[in-house]
Amino acid sequence: MRLLTYNIDPNIIKEFEENDLYIIDCAEDIDDTLYHLQVRFYNLVIVNDVDLKYCLNLLRNKQSTSTAFIFITSDYTKDFELKVLQRGALSVLKAPVSLELLMAKVESIHRDNFKKRLTYKEYFGIDQTDKEIVDLQDNEIDIRGKAFDVLSYLVKNRHRPPISKDELIYALWEDPEMVCQNVIEVNINQIRSKLKKKLNVDIIDTVRNRGYKLKS
Repeated sequence: MRLLTYNIDPNIIKEFEENDLYIIDCAEDIDDTLYHLQVRFYNLVIVNDVDLKYCLNLLRNKQSTSTAFIFITSDYTKDFELKVLQRGALSVLKAPVSLELLMAKVESIHRDNFKKRLTYKEYFGIDQTDKEIVDLQDNEIDIRGKAFDVLSYLVKNRHRPPISKDELIYALWEDPEMVCQNVIEVNINQIRSKLKKKLNVDIIDTVRNRGYKLKS
């Protein structure tokens, strides 16, 4: 998953990095934040600013309805909170904000991203600490590297509409502009092959011109 931050305490950034929760881009200023939003997909955006006009402009320019916004402001008012929530933000916090509170807010948005283990139906489990896919008897299924990341992302977003190749690339690769879409097809085929061999199942639907989705 990918996170964009602006004007956030370095200790908070460090916490995200040490727990390997998101690929993080740190904007230099509010205009740089806007630029990043226009050229990349983000699962989460955290912005610390007092200018309501700028914050609303960021919300207008997000690329996806699935991008979650948290605003932190030292000039908190009911009007500020109401207007950004009406435009699609999920939370407004008064600065200074504690690490514990912010992490709890983020976890409430992307709860599966914080779990040590995910289970997909009766098929397999995902060990997010050791980066392993295992069957329900804890026998490892050899899906690693980016194939692991792709499958994990599809599981975490299983309740959403089909996930596009572009979103997968921007959410999972450090330098998405250097990655071609064929890489996604290669990883999807690898996942299908490994699951078919080990579990005799095909759980990924290809939705033409839209992307990929786990079978319901």
